[in-house]
Amino acid sequence: MCGHMPHSVGRRGFLAALGATAAGSIGCRSRSGRGPIVLRLSHSMSAGATALHVFAERFRTFAETATNNAVTIRIFPSGTLGQEREVVQQVQEGLVDFMVSGTAIWGSVAPKLQVFDFPFLWRDWDHVHRVVDGEIGRQAADYLERTVRMRPLAWGDSFGFRQVVTRSREVSEPAQLSGLKIRTIQSSIYVKTIELMGASPTPMAFGEVYTSLQTGVIDGYEHDASTTVQQRFYEVAHHMVQTRHIAGVLGLFASSSGLRRLPTDERGAIERAAREACAAQRAVGPREDATATAQLSNLGMSIREIDRRAFREPAERLWQSEARALDAASWLDAIRG
Repeated sequence: MCGHMPHSVGRRGFLAALGATAAGSIGCRSRSGRGPIVLRLSHSMSAGATALHVFAERFRTFAETATNNAVTIRIFPSGTLGQEREVVQQVQEGLVDFMVSGTAIWGSVAPKLQVFDFPFLWRDWDHVHRVVDGEIGRQAADYLERTVRMRPLAWGDSFGFRQVVTRSREVSEPAQLSGLKIRTIQSSIYVKTIELMGASPTPMAFGEVYTSLQTGVIDGYEHDASTTVQQRFYEVAHHMVQTRHIAGVLGLFASSSGLRRLPTDERGAIERAAREACAAQRAVGPREDATATAQLSNLGMSIREIDRRAFREPAERLWQSEARALDAASWLDAIRG
């Protein structure tokens, strides 16, 4: 579980973050009288029992304990350091040390990673774990380091597969998705997934979803039940159809710009802490998904099944065409094997 991802010889590391009053980069400070090394971690979800925040908090706890508080992890939830696309650039530049996010946002700068978000590809979370903790996960980590100057230290889980949630139209048959404006991630493969299901994709930043539902700019969105509860989207959207279209693989992504500045002991402790956080975060997922789904039902949200077989054939065509375009056919074959 949460397998080790060995780094390449040229790997560089994390830039220590700004201190509370510092105007610029402070680098990694020594232990001799200058306090702990402060590293910043960003994610887009609210603090609390969200998949991203649980991953971040577990990592912070394990990392600080393992380093005897020589390292402090400061968590910035709810996109306080910027929208995800902005933070991706900050991680690449070493201005932010860690980002917990789905793989989809990184697919815009490292396209091959989009394979992890192919629709209707994953059977269950055990299937996901076998792949990302194995050779394909290690190849993906090496690819990301070469391509975008960061590395996933561990792979985590969304708290449930993604479903379609709508404001006012109850959906139980594929044809009923037709014409609905569904918010999705600003990702090519997510856009194509919504089109594959017959709806009209509307990419937008996560922080804009609630207001856009409230004002009718969108007819719905796609996400897991836990996020729907934690972000209180049930206040402005009232129907869920269990499409289970994308698993939503998460990563604890680390900047590669200054790792050599970290003492060897701290560097190793941080990498071990990431794997421990991964295992702890994954253990929460199934329980949180079941609890959130029940809570939504109790709050009055209709929850319907759908015949997913209608999506299988177009999904397989999409896998094949996208895998060829991304030079990722070997990854797809390994996932399907």
